[in-house]
Amino acid sequence: MVSNTAMSYATKLKDELAERLPKGRHCRIAELAAIFSVIGEVAYDGDSPEMVLRAEQKGLRKKCFTLLNKTIRIENAGEGLFLLGQGAKEFLEMVKYDPEDSDLVNQSLLEQRCCRRAYLRGMFLSAGSISDPSKGYHFEIVAKDQKQADLILRMMDSFDVHGKTVERQGRVVVYLKESDEISDMLNIMEAPVTLLDFENIRIQKGMNNAVNRKVNCETANIGKMVNAAVREVRDIHLIRDTRGLGSLPERLRVTAELRLEHPDASLIELGQMMNPPVGKSGVNHRLRRISAIAESIRNENQEGN
Repeated sequence: MVSNTAMSYATKLKDELAERLPKGRHCRIAELAAIFSVIGEVAYDGDSPEMVLRAEQKGLRKKCFTLLNKTIRIENAGEGLFLLGQGAKEFLEMVKYDPEDSDLVNQSLLEQRCCRRAYLRGMFLSAGSISDPSKGYHFEIVAKDQKQADLILRMMDSFDVHGKTVERQGRVVVYLKESDEISDMLNIMEAPVTLLDFENIRIQKGMNNAVNRKVNCETANIGKMVNAAVREVRDIHLIRDTRGLGSLPERLRVTAELRLEHPDASLIELGQMMNPPVGKSGVNHRLRRISAIAESIRNENQEGN
C-alpha cells in the first residue's frame, strides 16, 4: 500500500503530466489510446457504439477532455467523458480499437519514439504511482493483464529502461526500483519539474549516505585503535611487572614508556614523539615485538602453573 506521502508525490507528478499536451496529433492519439486501454469502456445500443472514459482524477479528466476536444466532439458528465454514436465510432477507429484485445494499444500507433513517450505517459496517468524518493525508490504501472504488462515493458525497453513484474490482486504490476531508471522514466514521460526535484533529493540522499559511511568508518577505525592501545598497555604492564621495562632493548623500552604515558595517541603521534621520529610502520613493528614478548611471558606462566 502506498503511503499518503507517496500518493502526494505521485499526485504532483500526475498533475504535471496532465498539463503536458503533445503537439503532434499522432502523439495525442497514442496517449488517448493508452488512457482508453485502462479506463475506457465500450457498449453498443444496437449498432450504435457508446464510449466512456471514467477518469476520477481531475487533472486526468481535464486532459482527456482537452485531447478529445481537439479531435472529436465530446460530452462531459461528472467523472465520465462520453462519446455517442458517430463520435464514438470515429474515436474507436482513431485508436484502432480491437474488441478482442481491448487492453492493448495497436502497435501501429507506437512506431514513433515520441508516440511511445506519450503512451507511457498515458499509462502512468491512468494506472501509475511513484513513491516519495526521500522515503524510497519505487515506480509502478498496474496493468490489467500480462499482455498489457508485456507491451508496457517493450515500450520501456525501447528507451533502455528495464522494468520487472509482479502479480498483485489479480493484476500484473510493472515496476522499477533503481533510482537511475526512475529518473530516466521521468525524463521519458517529459516531467522536468518532478525530474529536477527527484534529482535534488537523490543527490542529497547520496551526500547523506556518504557522510554516514565516512562517520561509521571513522568510528570503526577509532574503535580498532582504542582496542589496540588497550592491548598494548596491558602487554607493557605485564612486562613491567614481571621482567621490568629495563629488560627490553632500548628502542622497545622507549616505545613502551611513550605508550604508557600517551595511551590515547595514534601510532603516527607516538612516532613523532621519538627522537629521531619514527614512521607509523616502524612504531607498529616495535609494538608487535613488545606484544610477542608479553605473549611469551604468558606462555611461560602457563607452563609454570
